[in-house]
Amino acid sequence: KDYKNQGHWKEITISGEEFIRRFLMHVPPKRFVRIRHYGLLSSRNKKKKIALCRNILGCKKYISKLKDMDAPSIICLLYNKDICKCSSCGGKIIPLPTEQHFIKPKPHMLC
Repeated sequence: KDYKNQGHWKEITISGEEFIRRFLMHVPPKRFVRIRHYGLLSSRNKKKKIALCRNILGCKKYISKLKDMDAPSIICLLYNKDICKCSSCGGKIIPLPTEQHFIKPKPHMLC
């Protein structure tokens, strides 16, 4: 795009080195993270667009049910899968107390 000529498009032939130089101008440096929120997740439209998507997908019936539920109950309701049930023996998995979340339990003590 030639900005000197009112933004008209032009075709040009450039060397390989010039192409690589122009291409690498668009590559961010190492450890540089570029995060863009656009579309449905743009901060300007997020509340309206997410609400619209939920209405289109028919999520109104779930939102009122999910409001006061914990994560295992939500997963059980939505996916019909009980994550508090041991896959090997079928027993009920007891969650660890919050102060012991760094201690890794032995596999036979999970349920």
